[in-house]
Amino acid sequence: MKPVYIEARDIPDAWFQCIYRIFEEEGTHEYTIDRGSFEGQKRREFDMVMVHIKYPGIRPLIPDIPTELAIPAPSSMEYVEEYLQ
Repeated sequence: MKPVYIEARDIPDAWFQCIYRIFEEEGTHEYTIDRGSFEGQKRREFDMVMVHIKYPGIRPLIPDIPTELAIPAPSSMEYVEEYLQ
């Protein structure tokens, strides 16, 4: 097991670095989902990851993902504001 260390400026930067590194770094593994709604699909995950965010309060708190990538956002600002209350 190889730990992955990520040092990021803010939360969106940390998210993008995690996405990038999960495909580029050692310390990750891939497995096939064997039950549930995603059965048969492959998933990658870190063995162990530590993320240091220098400025966690800088806005925006969620990453801005270009629509042409067709990737869903990991969260919404409404959820974050509700959670922070």
